Amino acid sequence: MAEVGGWPKLSFDTLASLEYAGLSASGGPHRGPDVNLRVDSTFLAEFNDTLSLDGLFQVKSRSPLSTTDPNKDLFINQGAGRNEGGKMKELYVRYGDYRFGKFVQDFGRGYAFLATPIAADFLEEPEEGYELADMIGVERLHVFGNESTGWRQLSVSVFMADRTFLHQSLGYNEGMVKLQNGGVGNTRYPENVMLTYDVLNQPVGGWGQVNYQASVVRLGKTYGAERGEVWGTLGADLNIPLHGSVADTLSGRYSQLRLYVEGVRRENFNGFAGRARSYLSASAEYMRGPLVLDLTTSQRWTTDRVEPLQRDELYTVSLGYTLPSQTVAAFAIGHEKVADRQGLYAGLRFTQTLTTCSRCIARGKYF
Repeated sequence: MAEVGGWPKLSFDTLASLEYAGLSASGGPHRGPDVNLRVDSTFLAEFNDTLSLDGLFQVKSRSPLSTTDPNKDLFINQGAGRNEGGKMKELYVRYGDYRFGKFVQDFGRGYAFLATPIAADFLEEPEEGYELADMIGVERLHVFGNESTGWRQLSVSVFMADRTFLHQSLGYNEGMVKLQNGGVGNTRYPENVMLTYDVLNQPVGGWGQVNYQASVVRLGKTYGAERGEVWGTLGADLNIPLHGSVADTLSGRYSQLRLYVEGVRRENFNGFAGRARSYLSASAEYMRGPLVLDLTTSQRWTTDRVEPLQRDELYTVSLGYTLPSQTVAAFAIGHEKVADRQGLYAGLRFTQTLTTCSRCIARGKYF
């Protein structure tokens, strides 16, 4: 029998997606169709029960769209017509309930929960959306002992924009960030503060369960800005098993309906006093064995003391199927309206999980 134990313990996992997609706009140039690659590779080294090193290397489309393209604001986070680049999205040390380094702060979940990257187009990245990526700081996590209402945790984070070499990317290089570049969270010192409360539940049998999050962020005033921003979010998802026993639920052999809604408000949007941007996203997902059908929408309102109200809309539908090889094949189509521009984005995506090493042999012992 193999001996159990031994430190360090190592893990490597990769989620790779290959997409063939394009954008057709109502006016102006189209983009694609072409092939785009997106890869998320994680690394974990556990040195003991309390100390570990975590990393996430991400490859995605990063080159900016041409400023002369009238459709440059449509599907800004999608791959068609853009070049890929890879960089460290996360690299941090975890010690007990603390983590230090570069990581995505726990604010909002829509950019991770909505089906396919198309559905999360409005939400990704901090400039136009509210994903607090490319930030460096420290976080303290507290898990409540009473789990009668679910796994409850409170996280507090202090951070600033990444101005180190970790922001540079291979392939298409985004370069270094300087203080005078401004942008979300780009303050001289770590003076951006986040407070988040999460409740997580696992549905079993025929009982639906609710997960929810409430969070607030105070962002410091950046270079050239009039004010610092204040963000707030409240979101929840309801998971309802429709068919199957408790054992079927735990093994994934069941049918499920998942409903999700999330609202976000950004005060002093992009540092302008009196300007605000609000988001409302919702999705309905039906899963039956290997088949998953998703309907999503994101609504975005930008208000200003001088400029007129701008309402942006995104609607998507996707159909995915998990093959025996654990490859997920999904076709997704989305219609997006930003200001007076409209476009239709469609793509066929194949996603594969590649586990190079999960809890690898360390010092001649298995874990």
